[in-house]
Amino acid sequence: MSRLWPALILRARDVDDTEDMVSAVLVDFSPVAIHDLAERPLPPGGLWDPTYPPIPDPPPTPLHWNVCFNDADERDGAAEAIRAALPQLTVESADLPDEDWAARSQASLTMVHAGRFIVAPPWDMPAADVDATVIVIEPSMGFGTGHHATTRMCLRLLSDLDVTDLTVLDLGTGSGVLTMAAALSGARRVIGIDVDVDAIQSAETSARMNTLPDTIEFQVSDFRSSPPAPADVVLANLTGGMLTSSGAAIAALVKPGGQMILSGFDHTEVDAVLAAFPGFTEVQRLTEDNWIALQLRH
Repeated sequence: MSRLWPALILRARDVDDTEDMVSAVLVDFSPVAIHDLAERPLPPGGLWDPTYPPIPDPPPTPLHWNVCFNDADERDGAAEAIRAALPQLTVESADLPDEDWAARSQASLTMVHAGRFIVAPPWDMPAADVDATVIVIEPSMGFGTGHHATTRMCLRLLSDLDVTDLTVLDLGTGSGVLTMAAALSGARRVIGIDVDVDAIQSAETSARMNTLPDTIEFQVSDFRSSPPAPADVVLANLTGGMLTSSGAAIAALVKPGGQMILSGFDHTEVDAVLAAFPGFTEVQRLTEDNWIALQLRH
C-alpha cells in the first residue's frame, strides 16, 4: 500500500507575487515537496506570431500547488498561516497517495548559481573543475536550497564579505546552506540555529554530503530565549515580522564592528526592518522579485 502524504491543495486565479509569498510562509513548516499542477495559459488567440502583431502580454497564470508534509500537524499549521497571510488563496487539506510525484517534483530542481557559490542537488552536480564553491543540498525538507530569491541574495552578499577567521551565526538556518557557505568561506566558527528539529536534521544530512571544515555546528535552539555568544557576522534569512519584532535580540548577537546579512522580507517591509536596527549602517542592498536583502554594519 502506497504512503499517504498529508497535503495542502493551493489554488489562486492569478499568481503575480503569490508564489513567492506562499514560499515565504511555507518555509516555517518544512514541506517535503511541492508539485506545480498549473497549466500555463496561452495568450488570446493562441500561439504568438513572432513577427506580427507585437507579442501581447500573456494572461494571468493560475496557481495550483499540491504541497506535501511529513505529518498532519505541519500541514495544519501551514494551512492556518497561509489563510491568515493570503486570504485570496483557496486552501484545501487532503491526504494524497504518493505515486512518486513528490520525488519527481524534487528531481526537477537543478543547480543554482549565486555569487561565487553553486548550490546543487546530488543529481545535478557541476563539473569538477568549476570555478565556484559548490554546496550540495538534498532538497527534501523545504526551502533554503538556493531556489528562493532571498537565499540567492544572501549568498551573493556573503560572496562579497570576507569572513576569514571570523565567527558567524546563521539564525533560522533551515537547510543549512548559509551556514555551510560561511564555513567553506574560511570562517573560524559557524553555528546554524533553528527551532525546527526537522530543519536541523535536514541540514545535518546535507552537511554530510559536503567536505566541510570542523568549524561548523548545528543547534536546535531559539536565539530569543537562549541567545548564543555574539559573533562577528550574523546571517538572518527570516521574515519581516520576525526581524522587526526581534531586532533588539538579533542586534545583541552582533559584536561591536560586526556585520549582518538580513533577508526574508519584501520592499514594503524594508523601512520597518531598518528601523528595528538602530546603530547599524546599510552597506549594501539587493532586490530580486520584490524581495530585499541587506548588509548592515554595526
